[in-house]
Amino acid sequence: MITYATSGFETITRADLSPSDTTGSGACVCRLDLTTFRNYATLRLDVEAAPVVLVGVNGAGKTNMLEAVSFLAPGRGLRKAALADVARLTDGVASSGWAVAAQAIGLQGSVVLGTGMEA
Repeated sequence: MITYATSGFETITRADLSPSDTTGSGACVCRLDLTTFRNYATLRLDVEAAPVVLVGVNGAGKTNMLEAVSFLAPGRGLRKAALADVARLTDGVASSGWAVAAQAIGLQGSVVLGTGMEA
C-alpha cells in the first residue's frame, strides 16, 4: 500500500500499488507535526509504515516537509539553513519560533522526537 499526500495534504491510500514488505525493514516516521515551520502555520500528518509520495504544485511545501524531517537528525537540515531562517514568514515577518516533532517506530518500538527554536 502506498500513501499519497496531495497538495492539500489529505491522504489517499492506494492498496492496488502494494510495494514489497516494508514494515520489518527498519524505522518509519508515522506522524509529523510542524508548528510555524517554513510555509506551515501548523501541520499534522499521520501515515502508515509504507512509502509516502508527496504530490503538489510548486510552493505547496513538499520539500519543506522533507527538510523538517531532516532537522530530526544531527546537523543543520537538508538545506543547511540557519535555524532562524526556517521560521514561518507572515507578511515578511518571521514567527517568534518554530517546532518539528515526529513519532517514529522502529525495531526497538516507538519514540517521539522533536526540535525547534524559541524566541
